[in-house]
Amino acid sequence: MRTPMSILMVLAVVLGMGAASATMVWNQDFSTDTSGWFEYNSPIVHNAGDGTATIGIVTDPNDFSGAFSRFDGYRDTWTGGFTASIDIYLDTNWAAGEGFDYSVAANGSDGNHQRDFIFHVAQDTSTGSLLIGADNNSNFATREDLDTLNNHAVVSTTGWYTFEHTFYDNGGVLAVDMRVYDDSGTQIFLETRSNALDVIPTEVGGNRYAWFTFQGVSDGLTIDNHTLDMNMPVPEPATIGLFGIGLVGMGLRRLRRRG
Repeated sequence: MRTPMSILMVLAVVLGMGAASATMVWNQDFSTDTSGWFEYNSPIVHNAGDGTATIGIVTDPNDFSGAFSRFDGYRDTWTGGFTASIDIYLDTNWAAGEGFDYSVAANGSDGNHQRDFIFHVAQDTSTGSLLIGADNNSNFATREDLDTLNNHAVVSTTGWYTFEHTFYDNGGVLAVDMRVYDDSGTQIFLETRSNALDVIPTEVGGNRYAWFTFQGVSDGLTIDNHTLDMNMPVPEPATIGLFGIGLVGMGLRRLRRRG
């Protein structure tokens, strides 16, 4: 008899647990409001009909920054890393030159800003394609040079895309995997960013903000499912074993009920 995939997944998680386990500490699905998101020279509006939110185009010609969130608060202590995720609706029919920048920033152990990690999305004028790239800076305007980057992705289908930042310790230095997935869960872009100055834990704390540092889509930018998962210390090995047995037992009980 083939072991059910649910049991195999539980065993894999239990046996493969390392120094930390992910815990969701922030989840804004915009089902009822935009709580936790704030205007910054552009409005953020709750779309009651479909439970999403729309960030309007920036209207201040002197500051092109869009809406931002502090998640559930800034952190100045490294606990093992974290992952921030948001769904953004991309339209391949945006006008040439439209686009946005989206950042998640690391906080310093001193409580001050450490570094931004920024996705760039642009309807490229020269190629006519909707492109994605990433780096650590924003010039508060649509990036028209993404086609010249060695690492960029072409968005060929209109729809929902998940933008994900994973912050982790890479040999004592902060590294961030910046991924984009299409609506089927297929990864279409990956950029890993790291700077030798971001030493853990002496320089790097936890999360800071999520921020649309630039919003240049004239019909507004629709977003959904904003989350933050923190890596937390796991129980001692003996406790993990008991926890794993309990999870497997729960899985078996569910199978019996279904049977």
